[in-house]
Amino acid sequence: MSVVETNPDKLHEDPVAALVRMYAGPLAIARYPVVEIMRTCALHTLAQSTSPLRRPFNAICASMQRWTHEDRDIVTPANDFLYLNAWIDLSDGPVVLDIPAVEDDRYYVVELLDAFTNNFTNLSARNAGTRGARFVLHTPEQRPTGDGAPLVCPSKLVWMLGRVLVQGDDDLARAQHAAAAFRIDGAQGAGPACVRQWHESGDAALDFFDNVLESFADFSPQDDEAAMLSALARAGVRAPNGCGVAALPETVQQGLRLAYADAQRLILAFTESRARRSWTYSLEFGRYGRAHVLRACVAMKGLGALAADEAVYATADFDEAGEHLTGSRRYELYFPPGELPPVDALWSLSLYGADRFFTDNAIRRYAIGDRTPGLQYEADGGLRIQIQHEAPRSESNWLPAPAGGFYLILRLYHPQASFLEGRYAIAPVRAVAA
Repeated sequence: MSVVETNPDKLHEDPVAALVRMYAGPLAIARYPVVEIMRTCALHTLAQSTSPLRRPFNAICASMQRWTHEDRDIVTPANDFLYLNAWIDLSDGPVVLDIPAVEDDRYYVVELLDAFTNNFTNLSARNAGTRGARFVLHTPEQRPTGDGAPLVCPSKLVWMLGRVLVQGDDDLARAQHAAAAFRIDGAQGAGPACVRQWHESGDAALDFFDNVLESFADFSPQDDEAAMLSALARAGVRAPNGCGVAALPETVQQGLRLAYADAQRLILAFTESRARRSWTYSLEFGRYGRAHVLRACVAMKGLGALAADEAVYATADFDEAGEHLTGSRRYELYFPPGELPPVDALWSLSLYGADRFFTDNAIRRYAIGDRTPGLQYEADGGLRIQIQHEAPRSESNWLPAPAGGFYLILRLYHPQASFLEGRYAIAPVRAVAA
């Protein structure tokens, strides 16, 4: 059987499939973060969703508990906060955001992201104070009116992901009171059409490209996407015509499937250190420019990441020897005296399973940080954190790991200049004898 006769084992040799694969692959990387935004927005706003975070547009869902292994709406969450989640639709005009008075010693941040996952603004005690503040969110075309500081948003869809620090179990009620006082006031919008028409038929590759094509009506193609779209249009891959990509010729569908697989494989590969270093991080999170691969990697492994001036996320997939972290081994993270993570707010070390969520454990501990009760420091001020599956003799410094593979994220909120300027190196994760 010839290639033209669409033998599944040889379809990739067809020149049309090759053309589609060549141009759809980079497009799949560039639009992956937008599709993740659409997916998460649909999960949180569509009437048929069963998510505990579901709310209408322009309404806040304030978590009343710190997230655990049971919370699975957003990958790699933190366990240090109560989250404030809202999807803001500016299609019908500006929206008012009220930040309440917050105790001076309570860290909070209201992160605002556009449809491309750019963290274009963070509102916190550093710029909004602790006595309460009002902001009027609007697009560049809109004219805000009324009381409140104008805040320009790059897209009509804005994701608000707020964080209110819980300083311990005995502080939970006070943190809940603070989180519940944040307010949004605006017309209850319908949201972008591409979210309302979210495709999820079970065919991951074709669903993905249906959602990509739907997205362009709400979120215009970027300059460097235009050439890809022009080339794909020659093969019949263009904006929705009511039929979806499943109606395209088989060779075109095969090209899209190959492109999707290529993109997913590449993004996943680059979420880890290619040099197998113990810790990797970027100071470009949240403000990506044309760094499409970085933007896609963050969307896959840390959707909603804050920009580096607010927080830095250092990830460890490997130990000091370059071996993948696994619960079949025991590890230690040692901070020498005077070498704790340099921050002005807080630091926290979290552990995640291969599915990018917290893992269940006997002591329900998902992170260790500067506020962990009972943490034992050495006489000279050093700190040893034990990372392993089986419980050690003392659980005070134990970060429980699953039996299988896992990774770590060290979060530094308000990182100091020594870190941002590269003068501080995070100690490696070391395997230790059983």
